[in-house]
Order: sequence, then structure tokens, then C-alpha cells
Amino acid sequence: MALWVCLAASPTHAAPEVAPPLSHLLQAAGVDAGSTGPESLRLSTRRANRQQFSLYQQVMTRPLQAPYRIGTLAHAYRQSTDSPYETLELSGAVAGLDIHRPKALVLAQTQQSLRNSMDPLAASVAWMSLARGSKKRWRPTLPNSITLPDPLRFELAMVLATMGQADQHLRRALARIPASVTPDLLRRQTLDGSFRPFNEPDYRTLLPMVEREALLIGMLDLTAAVERLQQYVTTAPQLPAVAWAMDTPMGQIVVETTGRSNTHRLKAPLLVLDVGGDDSYEFLPSEGKHRMTVLLDHGGNDRYQALTPGADPSAATLGYGILWDTQGDDQYQGTQHAQASAVFGMALLVDGGGVNQYTATSHAQAHAVGGIALLLAGPGDDQYTAQTHSQGSAGPQGVAALIEPAGNENYTLNNSPLVRPSPQLPTHNTSMGQGAGRGIRADATDGRSSAGGIGMLMDFAGNDHYAAQVFAQGTGYQEGLGILVDDDGDDQFDAAWYAMGAAAHQGAGVLLKRGSGNDSYRASHSTSMGAAHDFSVGIFVDAAGDDHYQLGDLGLGAAHDNSTALFVDAKGNDSYYVEGTGCRALGAAYLSAWGGLREDLLNLGLFMDLGGDDSYPAHCRQARNNAQWAAIRKWPELKLRSEAGAAVDGEFALPFPLQPRTQ
Repeated sequence: MALWVCLAASPTHAAPEVAPPLSHLLQAAGVDAGSTGPESLRLSTRRANRQQFSLYQQVMTRPLQAPYRIGTLAHAYRQSTDSPYETLELSGAVAGLDIHRPKALVLAQTQQSLRNSMDPLAASVAWMSLARGSKKRWRPTLPNSITLPDPLRFELAMVLATMGQADQHLRRALARIPASVTPDLLRRQTLDGSFRPFNEPDYRTLLPMVEREALLIGMLDLTAAVERLQQYVTTAPQLPAVAWAMDTPMGQIVVETTGRSNTHRLKAPLLVLDVGGDDSYEFLPSEGKHRMTVLLDHGGNDRYQALTPGADPSAATLGYGILWDTQGDDQYQGTQHAQASAVFGMALLVDGGGVNQYTATSHAQAHAVGGIALLLAGPGDDQYTAQTHSQGSAGPQGVAALIEPAGNENYTLNNSPLVRPSPQLPTHNTSMGQGAGRGIRADATDGRSSAGGIGMLMDFAGNDHYAAQVFAQGTGYQEGLGILVDDDGDDQFDAAWYAMGAAAHQGAGVLLKRGSGNDSYRASHSTSMGAAHDFSVGIFVDAAGDDHYQLGDLGLGAAHDNSTALFVDAKGNDSYYVEGTGCRALGAAYLSAWGGLREDLLNLGLFMDLGGDDSYPAHCRQARNNAQWAAIRKWPELKLRSEAGAAVDGEFALPFPLQPRTQ
């Protein structure tokens, strides 16, 4: 897979392709087509710039190419959904890690080594003979070949041996992290935002110490082994009935293939395989040294419950976590740090299909800081509920992706309970999810600001409902990139502030609604639907359908304080409603203060409705069908770049593709 096709930076000397009506709008706004991004990257020399991901930089420097670039990335994710290994490899490319290991070769050496051993299972656990920090050799009592026969015995050995290799990669990846850095400390800082400035190890200063390539290679190897085991248990004509459990220095091994409905209470699981039955899992708090878990459940309607942060098998702190449920109508219950959540590690949750419910409080359902987290769902009508930092949410040096291939989904980031009050609306939670990338803005505290990560939510089919509060649905904050891509279906988007292709403080947010569908978008307050504030980029594109837009204030292609905002509705009979009497929308550009350098820096707001019979608010006097208009300027005689706003309504082709140009 040529991952670089959608991620590699474009040559800086190449002029962007600009087609009508885009070229006409830029001309009306008085803007050079070769310079349409915010100027923060050129002006800023802060240390955080070195932590920025390449994809974020590309969106910021060439925002009008972002719909094509993000659409191509979504196409690559859609093509990889059948293989968690390939999805993880693609996510590594998004994180700027140039690693491509053919899956067929990853396990070949391990397989050959085990084939040559007298007992593959004994050879596979030899790496645990001396536990970390222990001087006493562990001598396990293993089941014989009758109790645990081949080929199941060999397949389990493949996973356990690969876990040993992954452990070596993990040690290398984290070798520079001080021993005083515990999972509890990292969770307190990354999840709760609780710091003791300059008086303890600080995760923001530790991020560059992680050897990310080694971290990814270990997780790729582990994912390949689990993918192999999953293929075996789902295709084997008959599995032996095995009930085996063993404690190891690295955690519990549980193998249950009798088909019974089991209740598992697990404190430190290393490897769990359960085949058949409607099973219930309760995950108990584990010791800090437990850093790796694999759980594979095949068949049945199952329940997974983690009542403490980090107890979920798919939550990884300074380690790896994989939870894979192949089928059934399942329930996932967690608090903080659950359901594909990585903190200085890598986490994977795979659900093969069914009608599933995911419930958590925060930092869940694809969340990452200093690592990669993936939640890969299967076909079915799923429901996701949390309060904050969930559903495709990434912090510094994190890449998080929630991928839904089909079904009518409900994504909710709600206000009850109020766990993270928003500075904009104290009665609402800061959602920071449904495709959100955020950094740490520490200007007013200790000055240790950090660039944000890349958070993605991609839903490829179905009639879906997205509900959130502040910062959600393709949103970026403090040098982070948030992406929401939805394909087809009649969808509904509801939020309050900074949502639906919106960003603030050098952030970038992108929402692409591709394909057909009659959609409804409602932002009750401000800065939404292709809106950006303070050297940011906000991109919104809806490709087709009869859509309804309801905005409080500042959006629909509105730039604020030297940002770039783009709103495009390509086809359909659409209706627009703006509550704010000043109609700061529909191709607008505003500054919050005059008399400084910002007055001469770019501030670009573009609005395009490219087809259909549309309705506009009466108090937005310039907006109408089959017309082009420029934003009203406060200083018209100066023609300032900070007041570059323009709009068009007419019959035009979409000026950029939303997927690869070729097949």
C-alpha cells in the first residue's frame, strides 16, 4: 500500500490547482491563490512546532487542498477495514512513522523457530522465565498435548512468543523514560490534567523520549499474531474443548473453548481466549507493572466491564492492549481510559459486528496521547456514549481513529454528568471528540505548551446521529487536527460551539460529508460549520443532498483573527438559518481588535453553495440564489487581507475531489 500517496508533503514550489468558482472567490476576496493558509507557522518559533505532525502542517499551509487530501486518507482507511494490521500500519503513517512490514513476513521467523522446538508452548513462554525485577526463575507447569492439543496449542504459542518479542520492542521504546514515571502519574497528568509544575516528571517533556518506531513495530507484530489467531478460531472446523488457566509473571493466561457462558473476573490478564457462549468480563485494577494484554472472544453476546481507569484490556499505559470480539451484540462499559485508549502506548479494540453499546466517561472510544489508539467496528447499529475526550480524540503525539464501516450509529458526548466544564459554556462539557485533535495551551501557566495530535472519526455508511457540546465533529485546538468523515445516509449533527469543521488557537478541523443524503446541521452557539479562530483552519464540505443548516453565530465559512475558513455545499436544495443579528456568516472575516500587526495578516472566509434552490436568512441581506458577494469590510478603502471574505451561490462543479482521482 502506497501510504505516502495521501500523506506525503506536496512540493513547496508547486502552485495549487484552483478552479472556478474558487478562483473567482479568491479574486473577489483580494487573495493570492498561492497563499491561503494562516501565517502562524511562519511567525512562530516555539518549541511545540517540532512536535507537529506532517498532516497537520499540510492542512495548515495548503487548506484548500485539505478536502482532497483528507478524502484520500479516508479512502485508504476504508480499504483497510478488513485488516486491523493494515489499519494500524496506516495510522502509523499518519503519525509520521515510515514503517511498512509485509504482514506475511512478520511472523515467519517466529513460526519457524517454534516448529523447530520440542514443545512450542514451552518455548513460547521462555521469555517470562525471569520476570522484570525478579532474581528467581519461573518454571511453569504446562498442560500436556492431550489437554491442550495441536493446532490450537501451536496457535496460542505463536501469540505468546510474539508477546515476548513485543515486550522487547516495548522496553526499547520506553528505555529513556525514568523509572519514577508510573502509569498512575501519567494517567493523572494526561486524563485529569493535574500537574505539579517543575516538581515531578512531566509527560509533556517525556514525549520526545519515546522511540515511536520501536513502539509501533512491537504493536504491529502483536496485532499480526492476534489476527492470525482470530482467523484460526473463526475458520477451524472444530476446536478442542479446553479449559485452562495459569498465572505467569506477566499476567494471567485463560483459555476457554468449551462454549459455555462464562463469568471472568480478571485482575491482570496477559492472554485470554474464549470461544462460544454469552460471556461476562469484569476487569479489576491491576498493578503498575502489567503492561500488555490480549483478549480474543469468539461468538456470543458478551459484556465487558471496567470500573477503574486503565483496567480495560484495550487501554494501554506504557504498553499494549488488544480486545477483539468477533461477533454478537455486545456491551462495553468503562469509566476513564477505556475502549481503545492509549497513553504512551498503543491500544486496539476490534468488534466484528452486531448491535453494540459503548459507554464510558472520558478518554475512551479511540483516545490517544503519546501513542496510537484504534476502535474498529463491524457492521451493525452501534451506540457510543461518553462525556469528554472520546470517539476519535487525540492529544499530544497521539493518533486516534474510530472507524465504522456500516450501520445507523448514534454518537453522543453529553452534559450529564458535567465532568469537564467548557470555558466557553460552563454548563456544557468540553467534548473534545468525534474527530478532535488538541494540544496543551500553557501560555498562562508554566509555558510548556505542546502541539496536538490527530483525532479521527470515519463512518462509511448509514443514517447517523452525532450529538456533542463544545469542540467536536472535526475540530482542532492548539496545533491539533480533528477529522470527521461521513459517507452517505441522512445524518444529523448537533453541537454548541467549535464544531463541524472548526478550530481555535492554531488548530485545524475538517468535516467531510461525502456521497448522498439529506442532512441536518445545528450549532446552537458559535464558531461552527467551516469556522476558525486565531490562526486556525476550519473546513466543511457536504457533497450532496437537501440539507438544513442552523447556526447561532460565526460560521458557514467565517474566519476570525487571522484564520482560514471554508464552507462548501455542493448540491441540493438547502436552507440556512443564522440566529445572530449581525449575520457573521456566509463568507465572512473578522478581527477582534484593530491597530496591530494582525490587520495585515490573512484572514480568509469562503462560502460556496454550488447547486439547487436555496433559502437564506432575510437579515443576511447579501446572500441569495445565483449570486456572488463579498464580505462587508470595516475598512473598505484599505482592502486589508484581514477582511478577505467572499461567497457564491450558483450551479458549479465541486472544485476539488473528495477521494482519489484514479483507481
